[in-house]
Amino acid sequence: MPETRKKPLSAKQPAKKKKKKKTHRVKKFFRRVWSLFNWYYAKTTDPEEREVRIKPRLMGRTVTYAGFMIMMAALIVLITLILNNSAVGVDHEQIVVTGLSGDFEGYKILVISDLNGRSFGQEQSTLMRRLTNESYSCVLILGDMVGPSGSTEAFYTLLEQLGTRKPVYFIAGDSDPSPILETPRDNSGQDMTLSQMVLADWVLGAMERGATYLDTPLSLKKGTSTMWLIPDMFLNLNVTTALDAYKDELEQQNESFLEGVSVSRETLPLTTYRRNQLFKTQSVISSVASDDLLIMLSHEAPSDSQLLIAQEALSAQEKKSYFMAPDVVFSGHYCGGEWKLPLIGTLYVQSNILPRYGWFPDEKYVQGQRSVGGTIVYTAQGLGNNAATVLSGRLNNPPRVTLVTLTGELPPSMLD
Repeated sequence: MPETRKKPLSAKQPAKKKKKKKTHRVKKFFRRVWSLFNWYYAKTTDPEEREVRIKPRLMGRTVTYAGFMIMMAALIVLITLILNNSAVGVDHEQIVVTGLSGDFEGYKILVISDLNGRSFGQEQSTLMRRLTNESYSCVLILGDMVGPSGSTEAFYTLLEQLGTRKPVYFIAGDSDPSPILETPRDNSGQDMTLSQMVLADWVLGAMERGATYLDTPLSLKKGTSTMWLIPDMFLNLNVTTALDAYKDELEQQNESFLEGVSVSRETLPLTTYRRNQLFKTQSVISSVASDDLLIMLSHEAPSDSQLLIAQEALSAQEKKSYFMAPDVVFSGHYCGGEWKLPLIGTLYVQSNILPRYGWFPDEKYVQGQRSVGGTIVYTAQGLGNNAATVLSGRLNNPPRVTLVTLTGELPPSMLD
């Protein structure tokens, strides 16, 4: 008789058997744990105690197998939360800027946001280890580094670890204490600068550690090219009109001060500080060239409509009063979405400008980059949590800092 050959198994059959075997092992493991759970409560020589402990109970209720599985799932979620909140990484992002000067080709920026007073290891060692082999030209800090607690230790430690090798620029966030004092420091008998009189302690402390508080536009030169760092308060602001208003207010307060009105002693330094901000800004607006790179720092990204308004053509007269639309906006605030659910994405972020007030938001607004007309908006994933959110910790969303590389070259995928 001819020898019969067995039909060879297909490549998919072993995989299916292996998957079923693995599933069976997982179920078997949990059933063994469940049986040990029952055994522990049932094992006793005292009949009365055995009657009480024959079934496992939690908070006065009998724990069923389904309840036990829910408890195990909750434990896994808790462990995942702990791991997500302690592991920090570096995202590498490339931003294409149309017409970017060759001097800034490949320029690297370290973007940090939303520390909210958190420490990653002793002396921020866990975070700094991730940055050991990274190179960058400057650091942009986007606010909520101190947080509502007002504790500066973690923020100051990070600044000390970053050192003064590269320039560091920072703005305040919505959860930070106000960067401007409500009542200025008394300068009688002392020799304070205006900034020392009106800026909050946590801002002055950061400045003492080498960081620059960005309250007016600031230029960075590289070769023959210029990059401007601009705080978001100047987006769509008519600087000339605002300056005129502060000039009038300052004159009135000076007169009141000379007449002995005590309240003017408190308001005069604050008004002078604001007037100086606007005066410095107006003096540089006309010096911004059309080919300069404009980067705006904004804790919470401006709305799309605000950016589109800024991109509208301005008359020659208006150009002396308004900044041109930024090429790039760096923002934070949303902390990467905090809780991300499988297949759904971000559950909730605190926002007054997003659709549905932040419930199930479009991921492009929560983190990463998107284009709004001619402006690229990059939202950093951040290191902590938004203090205003109802959620605690981060799920499926580990803390991140971002290393951004600027380029004027389109990626190959866009050239095909």
